[in-house]
Order: sequence, then C-alpha cells, then structure tokens
Amino acid sequence: MQHDVNFQDEAKRALLGLVDVTGLRYRIGDRTLRVTLSDPPNHNALTRAAMDSLYATLRRFQALPFDRLTLAFDTASGSVACAGLNLKDFETSARALRPGDDLLGEESYFVRAASALRRLSRIIPTSAFVDGHLVGAGVELALSCREVVCARSDSKILLPHLRIGVPYHTSGLCHMAGVVGWDVMSRAMVTDAIPVLLSQVLAARARIEGLTPAERIADAKIALDRMAAVFHGRPAQIGDAFFAVEDRTGKTRSIAEAHLIQIMSQIFFGDDMDALPLALREIIDAPRVRASSRADSRLAESLAAHREKPKRLNHHFSKAIGAGCASEEPGDADRLIG
Repeated sequence: MQHDVNFQDEAKRALLGLVDVTGLRYRIGDRTLRVTLSDPPNHNALTRAAMDSLYATLRRFQALPFDRLTLAFDTASGSVACAGLNLKDFETSARALRPGDDLLGEESYFVRAASALRRLSRIIPTSAFVDGHLVGAGVELALSCREVVCARSDSKILLPHLRIGVPYHTSGLCHMAGVVGWDVMSRAMVTDAIPVLLSQVLAARARIEGLTPAERIADAKIALDRMAAVFHGRPAQIGDAFFAVEDRTGKTRSIAEAHLIQIMSQIFFGDDMDALPLALREIIDAPRVRASSRADSRLAESLAAHREKPKRLNHHFSKAIGAGCASEEPGDADRLIG
C-alpha cells in the first residue's frame, strides 16, 4: 500500500513539474506543497540547484493546486538546520565576477529565490519548520516565510558576513531587521559570544513589528553604533561587554560602511524600501556593490587561509552552536558560509 502511495505521489509531482534536485526535494498533500532543503553531509548548505529550483517553483506557485507552502530543513543534518550557502557554488559565482558586478544583486540565485518567497508570503500562508541552528542565508530563508516554527529552544542564528568578507544584500538585511530588529541583527553579525536564540527572536516578533517609528529609530541606533565601531576598527558593544570583529580579509571596514548606509536607509524609508526608485536604490547600494564586486579575491583569500587552519574556519560557527570543532568532521573546511 505504501508503495502505491509513493508511486502516486511521484507521478503527481512529475505531472506538476516538481522534480527533486541536489539539495532539495518536494512532497505534496492536503493542498500543501512541502519543500525540504536536504544536504545532510553539508549541514543542508543551500546549493545553487536547490535555489534555482525553488525560485522557478515559487514563480509559478499560483498556477499549482496548492493553498500553502511549507519549508523544512532535513533533520538528518544533525544540530544544524542550515549552514548557509554552499561554499563551492558561492565561490564559483564569486570567481565569475567582473569589475562592477554585484555578487548579491537582484539576479543572484539566492537573492531572487528569497525575494520570491517573501512576495509569495504576502498572499498565501507560508511557514518554515526549523529544527536546529541557522547560519547566514539560512536565517533569511526561514524569516522570509510568514510563520516560523522553532522546534528546539536552543536553536541559534548566526550572521558571519563581516568575518567572511561579503556584504549582505539590502533587501534581505532590511527584511530580517523588520522581523527581528536591528539590535538583534547587529548582535548576530558582530559576535557569537552572546548567543542569539531563535525561540527568543520569534517570541519578540510581535513586539518588534509593533514598534513605533521612534522606537524603531532607537533600535536601529544600537546597530549603527556597533557598525560604526567596526568601521573604525574598535570593539563593538553588547550590553556591558565589548567584542572585536576579526578582520580576516582586510575589507571589514568597507562592508561596515555598506551596512551603515543600509541601516540609515531603512530608518528613513522604513517599509517603503521595496518601492524606492531604481536611481535611489543604486545610490544606497553603491558602497555594498563596490565591496561586493571585489569579493572574489577576498573570498578566495579567506577560504585559503581557513583551509590551512580548519579550526579557525569554523571557530565562530562551532562556538555559536555549542558544538566541537567542525574540523573534526571530514570535509567541513569546504562547506560553510553565512
């Protein structure tokens, strides 16, 4: 009987054009499309094939016979729900950059998938089921859903872009800040010494969404102060403690500059960020694009340095999730990115 059900499910998915690819698989039922990100050996790092398939499916979702979408991360990956972008795919994209290109522009395979998910979430119920820790792009993908279910109280979020040398794209950063607040966003970016628990972030979501304009500015000022400290090479303050961001690529200052502009832009434009004229968006994004277009050499240098000392590659990641050194796991030096 189970074989017959599986066969019917496979046939129906094939009829709808929902074909599993590397890092992603589809399941259907009760007018719900369940999308599972699955690459357990690599902690469910997001492959380009998975993001391209997800984007294509999201674009035509309204033509499919489903009323809702559920995003899940393969629990076989262990304590990590998603380790961010797959390093090999991301590094390949970085190496193809030409002067002036934007590594995380609107046509980036990840950016367009996350943006499509947010657009869909405005008109249909979307939910993310998270059973483990989230890093970088994994955080954005989950928070792009209308609802996030956290299955573990100890699940943490980490945004290590400053350390890796890649500026975060404006639409994703501002969306996440609108959900969790700039204080939390900047804390996740400058340190993992003080864990950011997903369960606490979600519990505070209603409060963050209900902040007055003055309260939003006060929240953003905390992040501005931290990014300004990073820009000047000083330790960033969290509570009574100070934390220095290790500048492994020598470009942390330019990335902090981009984030400063992004934060100030959202303070000024708020929910209207998506509706800004192209010329204004280009001005806001100029520092980020300038930093992004030179990410190929920085990323390669950073990865090369990490691979010489695998413990340093995953030091922040391992510490943040409360695990042993990831270098103890075969192949980890080629896996992780935020």
